[in-house]
Amino acid sequence: MKTKIWVGVLFYSFMGCANKAPKSNLTSKLDSTGEAVYFVEDTVVDQSAGLQVIEALSRVYGNDPNSIGGFIGSPRCPSFLEGMFFDGSTLVFQVRGDTAHARRILESTAGSKAFRLEQVTESNYSQQQLMSIVDELNQRFDTLTDKKLKNNMTSWGVGLRNVEVRFILNTPEARQAFREKLMDSPAIRFEGPEQPIINERISITDTLGISLHPEYSVYSTEASTASFVLLNQGNKNIMCGEHYFITYEDENGTWRALPINDAAIDIGYMVLPGGHHLFTANLYPEVHSKKPGRYRFFYEVMLDADTPLRHDILMMTEFRLTDNKQEIKNAIRIEIPQKPDNYGAGFIPTQAPPKEDEVYHVVDDMPEFPGGMDKLLQFINDNMQYPTKAQTEGIQGKVIVQFIIDEDGYIIEPNIVRSVESSLDNEALRLIKMLPKWKPGTLKGKAIKVKYTVPVAFKLK
Repeated sequence: MKTKIWVGVLFYSFMGCANKAPKSNLTSKLDSTGEAVYFVEDTVVDQSAGLQVIEALSRVYGNDPNSIGGFIGSPRCPSFLEGMFFDGSTLVFQVRGDTAHARRILESTAGSKAFRLEQVTESNYSQQQLMSIVDELNQRFDTLTDKKLKNNMTSWGVGLRNVEVRFILNTPEARQAFREKLMDSPAIRFEGPEQPIINERISITDTLGISLHPEYSVYSTEASTASFVLLNQGNKNIMCGEHYFITYEDENGTWRALPINDAAIDIGYMVLPGGHHLFTANLYPEVHSKKPGRYRFFYEVMLDADTPLRHDILMMTEFRLTDNKQEIKNAIRIEIPQKPDNYGAGFIPTQAPPKEDEVYHVVDDMPEFPGGMDKLLQFINDNMQYPTKAQTEGIQGKVIVQFIIDEDGYIIEPNIVRSVESSLDNEALRLIKMLPKWKPGTLKGKAIKVKYTVPVAFKLK
């Protein structure tokens, strides 16, 4: 059973609407599966002084004294004022003509100097001009018949000084088609990768009873979509959405990102223990011609999404495209297990009592490092000795180490499951062997052996 629980849409924003606007920094930590979890830390930019200026001008220039902003272009607004935006914490007004004259009027009206002026010229477009261009672009897009161009455009809107148009694949041919069939304006700036970017990332297919599979082992190169199945045979609720990415192996053996529309419109699904989610991914054949070969599908799920312990896991599965009709005919479809009769919010799959000396991957309570995963990450960082050889040769990367945490919480049988280079591999093993005693994992209340995986990242600064 799948339950839609939320819908979110990302869009262009003309101006900050809160006193303090966030600026994002990407950070990573380890989750309880040993995977790196990337999340956003927000630092605050104080825009309160600029917003006070906007509020003061709105009372004088606006059509509605109770409305903040939206006064540019109103009958009461000076004709020289053609736009405004925030550049970080600074409010910027775009003015045409004499900037000294404009500053005197705006400072007097607002009772503040907390803003900057930017002069509108032939090459420096105002927000009013850019919004007019976007309005015209919207009308032309609605009547566009070129399917390839239409599918290649993911978003467009008013930036600070340009109309920004983003392509799935920003090729010279795409830009030329846009200029010829939609609009040719120097105010437009094109964004997006010019060719499929290298993406050698790998991830896990099966963890904590959660697994990801292609619905069929192979798909035709003529297919416009491919389907995938997420199985939840663990004992926790998981959430998944519509966002995904795909990579493919090119003729040189290099893995590259398949160009897709990554505009962030997402629907959330809760998959209960014992359930599954069938997902269809668009391969965008009009944008990127598909070739036979290996492909990887990446899909993020959230574990314990409805609790403070929530963490994200990036899942991966491989599939193939082929132009061999017999191979397509013989494609194997995954067997999707039937949901149990008592499937629902309270259902937890039963597990047999633990067997002596057996090593488990999924248990009732996973092993815990003293102080949690933050302390594990800190321990590795504090004790890492970057090998001189690797530093000299500029070698960096992520070594994946797998080990067993025994019934007493001690690390045994560490081994490398993903190598980078011998000196980095040895240092990763040394760090894992140094780890202190853990709280052991338990099944049915009994401490047992659990296999665990930790990535050790080496990065030169």
